Amino acid sequence: MKYLKIMKYNFIHNIVCYYNPKKIKFNGNFIIRAYVMGALCCLLLFFVLLRYAWISFFPTQIRTRVIDTGSKQFETTFTLFQQRSTITDRNGKPLAISVPSTSIFLLTKKIPKDPQTITVLAKQFHIPESEWIEYSKAKKNFLWFKRQLTFNEIEKLGNLKKWQDFIGTVDEPKRYYPEKDLASQLIGFVGQDGQGLEGVEKIYNSRLGLVQKKINVLRDARGHPVIVTPNAASKPDEEIPNLRLSIDLTIQEITQNALAKGVKETRAKGGSAIVMDVKTGEILSIASYPFYDLNNPPQNSPEARRFRPIMDAIELGSVVKPMWIAKALDMNLITTETKIFAENGKMSLPGGFIHDTHNHGFLTPREIIKLSSNIGAYKVVQKMGRENFYNAFMQIGFGREPGTGLPGEWGGRIQKPDKWSEMRFANMAFGQGFAISPLQLIHGLSIIVGGGIDHGVNILKRNTKVTDEVGPELRYVSENTSHIISEMLTSVVEDEGGTAPKARIPGVFVGGKTGTAQVWNNNLHSYSGRTPVFEGIFPANDPQLAIVVVLDEVAVRPAYGGPLSGPIFSEIGQATLNYLNSTGVLNLEYYPNSYLKRKESAVTYND
Repeated sequence: MKYLKIMKYNFIHNIVCYYNPKKIKFNGNFIIRAYVMGALCCLLLFFVLLRYAWISFFPTQIRTRVIDTGSKQFETTFTLFQQRSTITDRNGKPLAISVPSTSIFLLTKKIPKDPQTITVLAKQFHIPESEWIEYSKAKKNFLWFKRQLTFNEIEKLGNLKKWQDFIGTVDEPKRYYPEKDLASQLIGFVGQDGQGLEGVEKIYNSRLGLVQKKINVLRDARGHPVIVTPNAASKPDEEIPNLRLSIDLTIQEITQNALAKGVKETRAKGGSAIVMDVKTGEILSIASYPFYDLNNPPQNSPEARRFRPIMDAIELGSVVKPMWIAKALDMNLITTETKIFAENGKMSLPGGFIHDTHNHGFLTPREIIKLSSNIGAYKVVQKMGRENFYNAFMQIGFGREPGTGLPGEWGGRIQKPDKWSEMRFANMAFGQGFAISPLQLIHGLSIIVGGGIDHGVNILKRNTKVTDEVGPELRYVSENTSHIISEMLTSVVEDEGGTAPKARIPGVFVGGKTGTAQVWNNNLHSYSGRTPVFEGIFPANDPQLAIVVVLDEVAVRPAYGGPLSGPIFSEIGQATLNYLNSTGVLNLEYYPNSYLKRKESAVTYND
């Protein structure tokens, strides 16, 4: 025991002596050690300071990671969206605007967990207590509670200040549609996060100025968020130009009212109606029935949101016959005086027969259109040949998307010529065996009556002057052929014995074509439903506007385009004409009974 004490004493004594400053000057070895230790300490301090400077002042990756890690401990972020640009009609009338609204958020870590407070919260906000308990247990510190509330909705929630420790508000822009159901499928709508979900709101999402705004939220020492309501964050940094559509709000309302009336009278499943300026390719109105209120879109009803004019794939029937006759005339395969034998209403082909509704002998191209002869149309495309016929499909736009960019736009369904049987070849001549949309139909109609030029399909207002000087790839037929086919179309409406006398507009020279689309039933493996179609133009001697009306699977019989869709065309046309004349856009010299007295009218179109 005594030996251990001596050893312990000696050990301590040796250490004290080794580090005794008084002995350093007497022992050179201690002096060297002191200098070495001092140098090492200085070098270590130098490297520490160098590392600090490297991390603090130089833009290195490690500096970024360290700052991010530190920031996460003291702050967090959440995202707001700046207000979107206004969507207007061609005259500047607002169709979609952003208005202020209030959103409520929760700081879940600060929600009281005592039953009494939970009960009060559940009663005030009309939310079950179980949901408040779930909120308090949420892993995220920040949760949206209610988004984009109006002033009245906020008032109904009562006093929020007493819950300010864990409930806060922030201003956010909310999309509002002042015209409600007008052009609803075209305009589309946005979600609560400001993203466009359908229609123009979707395809022009970035153009409408969607900007994410990240808001910093500080945390206290315990990691709980401390939020100062960032109401100013949702204000736009700069003014974004309005998006001006090609549609006219008044014409859109006229079109929708007439279409809704026609659908109800014929007990159809739905309907489409389009008004187009044939000189520019601009859509002046486009209606899809049923409509819906954009401020309350039907989330679980895709049928109501279906944009029929661009999505529906329909075998539109005899309305396509003028396209082929125009092309055959332009190719000099026929003339206006050519006589084509219609086989007295019945023609035999490999695989069956094709029929006309009446027994006809020799018919001119004008009479084929007027009487809607299937056999006559088939004999015209026979002269074209299969390859030229197929090329005509592509040039008229039936084999490609119109190019609006709208979601679900139909591009057509047309087989290659080498797959056609003779019966398929014949059927395609009078609008069966291939499918197009109503928008493709009016596009094709606007080409053949609008000088033979493809101006495209425009849903935005054109600001540049339209010229007729285009390349050969955009010309379907010559301007002279265009005038000829426009005059031929008047036989359907204006001549006695035409198939669409109900499409007449008093005082206006009207042309058009009827058709009855047959709807294929997969269950019956046959054509069952009937979809009456009418396409029309006016004034026929200098076409300005084209209108297409399609009624989906009407319940009344007979389901012909003339008596069912024709009156809708007439109602839309007459009201549109009155409106455009009153505003000075169309200046048309009226004359009575145009279908009996064809008088040249003075027409100017100013846009």
